[in-house]
Amino acid sequence: MSLRALAEWLGVLWGAILHTRPFQKEVCATMGGRVRREFQGTVLIADDHAVFRLGLVQLLRRSLKVKRFLEAECFAQVVEHLKDRDVSLTILDLGMQGFAGPQEITRMRLLRPDAQVVVLSGSDSRKDILEALSAGAHGYIVKSQNMDQLVERLRHVLSGEIYVPAVLADLLPGPGEATASDRGAQPEQKTLSSRQREVLKGLVEGKSNKEIARALNVAEGTVKIHLAALFRVLGATNRAHAVAIGKQLIG
Repeated sequence: MSLRALAEWLGVLWGAILHTRPFQKEVCATMGGRVRREFQGTVLIADDHAVFRLGLVQLLRRSLKVKRFLEAECFAQVVEHLKDRDVSLTILDLGMQGFAGPQEITRMRLLRPDAQVVVLSGSDSRKDILEALSAGAHGYIVKSQNMDQLVERLRHVLSGEIYVPAVLADLLPGPGEATASDRGAQPEQKTLSSRQREVLKGLVEGKSNKEIARALNVAEGTVKIHLAALFRVLGATNRAHAVAIGKQLIG
């Protein structure tokens, strides 16, 4: 190749580099924006172990770019902190002092309906999982998860989905886990989350899971999880039974 031909070829190559450089910068800026995107709001960490709270703060600050945290070592402090309107996520341990049962999760949802609640517990009991989800928790994460799995589960919840641990599929009902209908409970005594009521309304209207999902702008799998929780709360044995009870609840 002659020097003239080489010069012309280098000129064409340089022009191509100059042409693509703005595009590369734009892509990198976009990708960088995704990486640097910060969590909006405050995370309330409710656990009676100070060292665990500290570790979780560091993990979420690094992985989810959370800037502001509140901490609670007993449930009375949880209730007090929920007065802060900036709280958008509460991570709750079921074993903390003052936590009287799943009804406390319902209480939290009523105090801050727009905030998400995730249970992070050492218990993988079927009863604990189902009761927490039925009370309105957006997810139940077992503490045995490694750090990457924990962050992944939290991202799942923050994306608007409900996270149910896979271990639930392997857990059978215990001998003492009678349904509400077995105990003779009345439908009027049931406490449903707002999303559970929306799913139940769709069920009563005769909509399919796919139609309910489309109406609520959620995944069909999420609707199935809500239905499982609904059946548990209502004591329903099947879809038709849930519809019959739902008509009494929501008309």
